Amino acid sequence: MEIVNYDYIDNWIILSSIADLRWWLLFVSIFFPWMIWWKVVDRSRLFEILSFGFFWAGMATWLDLLGTTYNMWSYPFKLNDHITTLLPADISVIPVMYMLLYQYASTWKSYVIGNILVAVILSFIFEPLFMLLNMFELQTWSHTKSFISFLLLAIFTRTLFYLLCSIKEKKS
Repeated sequence: MEIVNYDYIDNWIILSSIADLRWWLLFVSIFFPWMIWWKVVDRSRLFEILSFGFFWAGMATWLDLLGTTYNMWSYPFKLNDHITTLLPADISVIPVMYMLLYQYASTWKSYVIGNILVAVILSFIFEPLFMLLNMFELQTWSHTKSFISFLLLAIFTRTLFYLLCSIKEKKS
């Protein structure tokens, strides 16, 4: 009876190119945004803000899976070749950015302005940077489509959460 099979772990370490700085960039980007978020989160609204972030994480992961499955974009370099999506962005960078926006933007006007800023950063700074680093390739998608998608998804998500919070307040 074999106690532990190290072949998968050995292959993952060797094939994942952990000697590559891009691998470490992705690895650190899983934890670093959450560490910043934990230092600044409004703990009196922790459940609400965290729920908002988890909703974003689920939505980003699902949409990323659709985009890679239908060859709209791809990730030539990622943490694990067996996962088609860019999980550090889906479960960390994007949700944390939108949780911070949700926490600090108390009015619709400030939320929309912040949303435009976040969408510009994600679509026109991070995406081209990842393309430059050969970590992201657009096939049938564009940065403009990403920008518009981030804008609309953020408005939808805030509207949904405001409705849910208002229903919760009515029942209290």
